[in-house]
Amino acid sequence: MGKELQILIIEDDPADAERLLRELKREGFAFQSRHIQTREEFLGCLEAQPPDLILSDNGLPTFSGFAALEIVQEKCPHVPFVFVTGSYDQGLIVEMFDSGATGYVCKNHLGDLGQVIRQAQEEIQQRRQSRVEEEPIESRAETRAGSSREAKPREALRLICSHCKRVCNERKDWEPLDAYLRRHQRATVTLGLCPTCAAKDQPLLKP
Repeated sequence: MGKELQILIIEDDPADAERLLRELKREGFAFQSRHIQTREEFLGCLEAQPPDLILSDNGLPTFSGFAALEIVQEKCPHVPFVFVTGSYDQGLIVEMFDSGATGYVCKNHLGDLGQVIRQAQEEIQQRRQSRVEEEPIESRAETRAGSSREAKPREALRLICSHCKRVCNERKDWEPLDAYLRRHQRATVTLGLCPTCAAKDQPLLKP
C-alpha cells in the first residue's frame, strides 16, 4: 500500500469540501486531509508539516487562493498546488498557472480531479529528478553541507481543454494539441476548459 497523501483543503464552503473528499475517495486515493479557511490556519499547517498536496478555492472571504499560492512558492515550492474553482474565466485561469499553480479543476467537473492530481505528482517528481541529474556533483556536496542554491525557474504550464483537447498557447490563443506539440515537444500541460466548452457548461454553475 502506498503512502497516505497528506492533503490540505482551502475552502470556505463545507459542502464543496465534502464533495472534494468524496471524489478523492472515489478515485482511490489513500489520504488524510485537513480543511482550513484562514491565513492563520494555513501558516500554522505549513509550519507544523507541509502537506503533500494543496487543493484551494481561489476566493475566500478573508484569504485568497493566490495569497496561499504565493506563500507556498516562498516556503515549500515542491508542494503541488491545485486550484479547485467554479470560475471559467480564461484570464483568471492563465493567471493561476503564471503564478505557479500545478493544476486547475472546475467544481462542475470534479471527475478531472484524480487525473490532475496524478499529473501534478508526476510533474513534481520529474522536476525533482531533473534537478538531481543536472546538478553538478560539487553542488550536491555543497547542498548537503548546508549551502544555499537558487532554484531553477519552473517550466511554463499550458492549459489543455479536457473536452476539445485544444491548448492555450504562449499567445493565449487556443490551438489544436498536435500543432502545439510540434513546436513544443517538451511541453507541460494540465487539464481545464477552453472558453467555448466552458460556455456550454455555464448554466450548470451555482449562482
